[in-house]
Amino acid sequence: MKLKNLYLGIIASAFLFASCSNDDDNNDAPLGAYDNGVLILNEGNFGTPNASVSFVSNDLNTFQNDIFKLVNTPMVLGDVAQSMSFSNEKAFIVVNNSNEVEVVNRYTFKSLGTITEKLQNPRYSVVLNDKLYVTNSISKAVTVYDAKTFAYIASIPLNKTAERIVAANGKLYVTNAAYGSGTDVTVINPASNTVSKTITLANGINSIEEKNGSVYVLSGTSTKNTFSKINTSTDTATSFEATATKSALNMDIDGDKIYYTQATEVYAINLTATAFSDKALFSVKDSSWSTFYGFGVIDGKIYSGDANAFTSDGTVTVYSSTGTVLKTLTAGKGPNGFYSNNN
Repeated sequence: MKLKNLYLGIIASAFLFASCSNDDDNNDAPLGAYDNGVLILNEGNFGTPNASVSFVSNDLNTFQNDIFKLVNTPMVLGDVAQSMSFSNEKAFIVVNNSNEVEVVNRYTFKSLGTITEKLQNPRYSVVLNDKLYVTNSISKAVTVYDAKTFAYIASIPLNKTAERIVAANGKLYVTNAAYGSGTDVTVINPASNTVSKTITLANGINSIEEKNGSVYVLSGTSTKNTFSKINTSTDTATSFEATATKSALNMDIDGDKIYYTQATEVYAINLTATAFSDKALFSVKDSSWSTFYGFGVIDGKIYSGDANAFTSDGTVTVYSSTGTVLKTLTAGKGPNGFYSNNN
């Protein structure tokens, strides 16, 4: 009897081991048609509900336009898709002129719901501790929602420009700058939904990123560029500037490098750099204000979006770090952002 039980136990263990092995083998299995790639946000024409999202696989071999409409017909995404943020399997798409946040499964793009309450020209969002924080340009406030149920929770008045937002070290950092003007970053305590500090930096803040618990801010004006790193334990900043280079834009961090653009050129410096680079990685064709309308760096590939003055569909060009063109795609109107979408 004991031998029989032992024999059965061995068989059960073998099945369990095989089952666990199969589970491990499937860990990298795609979670949907739009897993393992890059989402391209196309804002569309202002006043027209033709915003869209495109998808390109990491190997650049698979491409699909207007995936929200494809999956959710007859729904449309809306008027001016401004930005996107993620929480687990959810993607939160901020649709500026429609005054809504569209929530989808980031891998299948099936609609999960729409947030509208208290949104007044929403701009950017971030999720922290299962709460969605959205900046609003008209109310000059950050609105807070449950990231699971999408219910409205609270509003945090800033009484100044509320633009880009990141989370770091359990706090929120909001740029009080837009359209090339502004010097401040507001720090919010999410436990009390109150402003804890305002950090004053150089004028012309246009980009903010979180990396390894620190917050990085790029400012660019017609007279100088300034790069600042905020210590999120003390909420103090160290900065360096350059007057030989001016009007830097579009900062993005990939790995241990900070990428940014200036006019038609792409630059990169190390996270530990103490000076701007005086040598561009490469330059692109000048397309007036449409040049680098969208910009992002993902896994070493540099993505550039040309809005083509919104008179035709946008062009997305993918470059290597040395400027070799890897792929050229025709996306939707006004490609303004690129988002890694890997499980």
